[in-house]
Amino acid sequence: MRSGIPEHKIDEIRDATDIVELVSGYVTLKQKGQNHFGLCPFHNEKTPSFSVHAEKQIFHCFGCGAGGNAFTFLMRYEGTGFPDVVKFLAQRAGIELEFEQEEQDPDSARENEALFHINEFAAEWFQESLFADSGKPAMDYLKNRGLNVDQIKSFGLGYAPPGWDNLMKRASETANSEDALLLAGLILQNDAGRRYDRFRDRIMFPVWNLSGRVVAFGGRILEEVENAPKYLNSPETAVYHKGDVLYGLFQNRDAIRHERKVIFVEGYMDVLSLVARGVANVVATSGTALTEGQARLVRRYTRNVVLMYDSDLAGLAATLRGADVLIENGLDVSVAELPAGHDPDSLIREQGKDAIVQVANQAGSIFEHRLNQILETEPKNRTHGIRALLESLTRVKDMIQRSVLMTRAANQLGIEEKVLWAELEDLSRKRQHQFARRSEIGDRLRDVGKGSKPDRSGKAVDDLVRILLHDWSLAEFVFNHLDLSLVGESDKLSVLTYMRNQHTGGGSPSEADFLHQFHDVGLAQFVVGELHTEWEDGMDLHKWAADCINALQRDRIQRQIDILREELKGAADDPARVREIVKELGELERLKQAHISC
Repeated sequence: MRSGIPEHKIDEIRDATDIVELVSGYVTLKQKGQNHFGLCPFHNEKTPSFSVHAEKQIFHCFGCGAGGNAFTFLMRYEGTGFPDVVKFLAQRAGIELEFEQEEQDPDSARENEALFHINEFAAEWFQESLFADSGKPAMDYLKNRGLNVDQIKSFGLGYAPPGWDNLMKRASETANSEDALLLAGLILQNDAGRRYDRFRDRIMFPVWNLSGRVVAFGGRILEEVENAPKYLNSPETAVYHKGDVLYGLFQNRDAIRHERKVIFVEGYMDVLSLVARGVANVVATSGTALTEGQARLVRRYTRNVVLMYDSDLAGLAATLRGADVLIENGLDVSVAELPAGHDPDSLIREQGKDAIVQVANQAGSIFEHRLNQILETEPKNRTHGIRALLESLTRVKDMIQRSVLMTRAANQLGIEEKVLWAELEDLSRKRQHQFARRSEIGDRLRDVGKGSKPDRSGKAVDDLVRILLHDWSLAEFVFNHLDLSLVGESDKLSVLTYMRNQHTGGGSPSEADFLHQFHDVGLAQFVVGELHTEWEDGMDLHKWAADCINALQRDRIQRQIDILREELKGAADDPARVREIVKELGELERLKQAHISC
């Protein structure tokens, strides 16, 4: 059982879902023999290596190794957990879910669910307040901005009435936890311990994740108050990291897929104003600098990005800051130049949908935009702009595209191309050095946490799973000699335990069995990747398996030796104990050298 959904319901949902049909909604597939092929949605490629097998109901990418079934495809593509994927596919198939009492969740899972619940409670109450008589000024404002009731409900818009404790009172009336409100940042607590609502007299914009759950809020002030910010946003929580969310993506992803293009704007109202007037392939960064997480999010739906920020200097700076992050993640970035004095909202309200569409269609590449900026600058002041352009070019992974852009830059700037290449190579080396340094520091920090010895045990466990996936006849040998307590905290322990239970019961698990049993994206990729790897003939898998088991046994013995050696250092005043430890160490050293019979 997983997340309270009975196994028979999971099986029913799986049987009702055709993976080819499902994946076709995200990837363009062409049939070749039994398989369907397309461009992998999980890494950049020009030649299709992504395969979907109709009979086995699995997918596998021969380029990046991604693999699994319908559940794990959606988990990876949408970045959501197994329970949400099951619920989505159940709804898609018209299957009514049943829930059973589940075991106690870990603390983090309980905290996450509490945050989701309290955010959804607040969103419902905010919307209730918007449609109440007291919410009329907020409703009038939204309607004057062009939104209709359906659009207001679709985006979950609401209103936080004036007053210091309205939300807290409603929570108390409905048995919702005040502590959960505090955890979600919906209320605040001062130094004296007094608690009060964070959002007061504001239009509320719920922020949704890709699973359709509310993770945060933005609140726009309705009546101007001195020293009060125009927009107020939720703090980051366990379920909300602003760099991993794009406002409007949940509601607008189908339009983005259909248009094969996404327009990035800055704020909530920019998104809503464009949607209200028929431009739905739009998301907002909500005033934050673009992140790699957001780039990866949007890359699932399109590779074509149009940056349409405000036409002022601050908007232009945001455009250029975000572009390099997008380029480095394989996206084609264009810059839309809005008429002076306009933002997307004001332009579409004054001139209509066609004006926005025209500006988006006429958007030039970020490199052309940078070149034009440089050419508008006095020659003696161009050095900074040229280096910024070259810095962007270091992030272009396609060498042909990089070369074409470099030649164009040299011609337009009147600089010898070899000079620009030399500077580019210097910048590239500096970036690589910085990246290597960050990686080295990260490795050292990880080593401090887990010890600096290489993870031989983890490799031995992985190899045992590989061996059994390729030759199940070795299961008897492996499980007669392998003590699963040797496996420790490896993520493959659950796989080996499942294999042992299959062997004990006289069974032999199939590829589909593995994928149906394990709904972890990493495990699914590992299993599918191994099953699609061809090994050379003549490999002595029996000896390999024995070596892996020996490695696990020796590793445990070595840990025992290390403990005794530490004890020996403190036993100098106890000769009898010293003799015992030395004797035990000798026996352990002999055991360490021994091999099990093959």
